[in-house]
Amino acid sequence: MGDDTQVALRQKLKRSKSTIVNEAHAIERQPEEDLSFRDFEVENLPLTPYPSPLLGRNYPMDMLPRVIYNTFADGDASLSFQHAGPHSRLHFDPENTTIAIVSCGGLCPGLNDVIRALTLFSLEVYGVKKVIGFKYGWLGLMDEGIGEAFELTTQNVRDIHRFGGSFLGSSRGRPVHEHANEIVTNLRRLNISVVFALGGDGTLKGARDLGKECEKAGVDVAVVGIPKTIDNDVCFVQKTCGFETAVNESVVALKAAQAEARSHKYGVGIVKLMGRHSGFIAAQAAISFGSAHLVLIPECPLSLDTIFDLLLARFKRKKYCTIVVAEGFGQDLMTTLGTDASGNKKLGDIGTFLKGKIEAWLKSKYEESTVKYIDPSYMIRSCPATTSDAAFCLQLANNAVHEAMHGCHNSLIGFWNNVFTSVPIQLCVSKRKTVNVHGDLWRAVREITVSLHDRRARRASIGPPPVC
Repeated sequence: MGDDTQVALRQKLKRSKSTIVNEAHAIERQPEEDLSFRDFEVENLPLTPYPSPLLGRNYPMDMLPRVIYNTFADGDASLSFQHAGPHSRLHFDPENTTIAIVSCGGLCPGLNDVIRALTLFSLEVYGVKKVIGFKYGWLGLMDEGIGEAFELTTQNVRDIHRFGGSFLGSSRGRPVHEHANEIVTNLRRLNISVVFALGGDGTLKGARDLGKECEKAGVDVAVVGIPKTIDNDVCFVQKTCGFETAVNESVVALKAAQAEARSHKYGVGIVKLMGRHSGFIAAQAAISFGSAHLVLIPECPLSLDTIFDLLLARFKRKKYCTIVVAEGFGQDLMTTLGTDASGNKKLGDIGTFLKGKIEAWLKSKYEESTVKYIDPSYMIRSCPATTSDAAFCLQLANNAVHEAMHGCHNSLIGFWNNVFTSVPIQLCVSKRKTVNVHGDLWRAVREITVSLHDRRARRASIGPPPVC
């Protein structure tokens, strides 16, 4: 996809207005965007001369139905995703195929489940020649880190799903476009046919850049992304691996915060959760917990005075309050801190900031008060996946192998309307998925949280301010 096409796609998406289709996972549709069928088409490397080893297994292959993008009755049914799955013909000969796996960015529950499933499925089902793990993200494919690459086997990955973290390690701050030539040279030298990139928005942009460089260099390599981010902010993907586990673990922290808060007169419990630009974890954890009183996310900015008014409204009903805040909320209230190694804006610590401000406000109003603050962020992202999340990760990985061996290129394995899909990476990184403050997910949050509009200060809808 050329630069002009990318600019045009971004302009299309800027004109969109999102509405939530699925409350639990915040599927989005854009009824006013002028996307075309072509935007949903996944690239394929030319020719599929090799028969699949899956032939004879009674699998449905090749002619799988497409997955409708917009499920509303007035939607354009021509907009649909490619259904991920097995194919009868392969672009790569399994016996001569070497696969590379990299995991980049922050840690996430389920990383090891994906690495394990990619390895086992490639070796045991497709019978590929070799699977190589590259350490510490994109660095592992560069000259600086290539020496730490090692072969992944059925033995050394067999039990890694029992543990959190990443078996391959991870890193930030190595832009692929600045090192593309050396990466492609190393891929060619090692006879790599497929690169699986596990990561979020930044990783997927790197995968897109690597795919372009492979095309430019005439290297026959399929680059396939797997959406790994607990923030669940990859666009055109219903759910990412690790998100469900993150929500489950967040609820544990919320229970602890509530226990602390309700044990004191005018007690406040604050839990800070991850979510730089998108408040999906905070919103989903709040409705899963069912007893949060204030939920603060980047998509719905509030002033400190409004937060204090909401606390007052809560205290008219009960003498304690549980607050959930996403890490990206309230950055306009604090001093900016520059950028990190990946070029992301460094976030101020909204949790400690709120704790200090609320403590001072409470002392000015009540003789007795306390604020307890919990930041479970790194405990959440480094734990093993839950059983259902692990199953989801395995299916993502298996479908990634199916698509890659067929020659799908510059694509990402997504999930839409409960079906696994193959999506152009460029489409996914054209914008970031955020919580729709006029949709069902945020409405569910508003229905259980403190309201300024309820005279009795019942837990009800606070409604987004005009800036949302």
